[in-house]
Amino acid sequence: MRRGRVGKAAEIRPVHTQVVEPKPFGDARSAIGEIKPRYESDLGFRIAGKITQRTVDIGSLVKKGDVLAQLDDQDYRNKAASAETDIMAAQAVLTEAQAAEGRLRHLLANGNTTRANYDVALKNLRSAEAKLESAKSALKLANDQVAYCTLRADFDGIVTATGAESGQVVNVGQMVARLARPHHKDAVLPLPSRSSQTGRPIVRGQRSSPSCSAIQRSRPKARCARFRRSPIR
Repeated sequence: MRRGRVGKAAEIRPVHTQVVEPKPFGDARSAIGEIKPRYESDLGFRIAGKITQRTVDIGSLVKKGDVLAQLDDQDYRNKAASAETDIMAAQAVLTEAQAAEGRLRHLLANGNTTRANYDVALKNLRSAEAKLESAKSALKLANDQVAYCTLRADFDGIVTATGAESGQVVNVGQMVARLARPHHKDAVLPLPSRSSQTGRPIVRGQRSSPSCSAIQRSRPKARCARFRRSPIR
């Protein structure tokens, strides 16, 4: 019997292995920005005047209707007082005109006066009525102007900026205080139009899960809501 030669055992080579598992593809990017209120309103007076008092500062929390600033209202109060005097005078003239018109109307019905005389009395009555209405309108305008001398908050919010100081003369609509709604905030970040890693465009509505280094525990859900292009200089 012929015996064969026994071969050497095959060498076992080490193999590098790696567990393959699905992972979300991400394009992480850091950016420096600001947390700003989404809704802000610049509040100012509806009339011009000199500020006598500003009752709020940056960071002040206010409720709807709270006083933010006050104008010198003495001139407007004087106008309101003058308008009240004009109303009393116009009412007295109207009372006399009503009496004259009634008397001449009775005389005209009895044939004891002319139509021309009655027409004059009627014209005076209509004029007195118009003057009284004009005086009432002037009083309403004066009272409105007195009310406009007080700047009040339109809604609950926080003062984020001021634009005028006590003693300053302001124009109509000039910003005196900027009021923000505290419950709606946006992160304003400078981002490129395309991803630096993938080249894909960053589109409006794209969702992400950002983290905020200033507030370590904050991981808000977010989406790209608005774009505003600015030229790079």
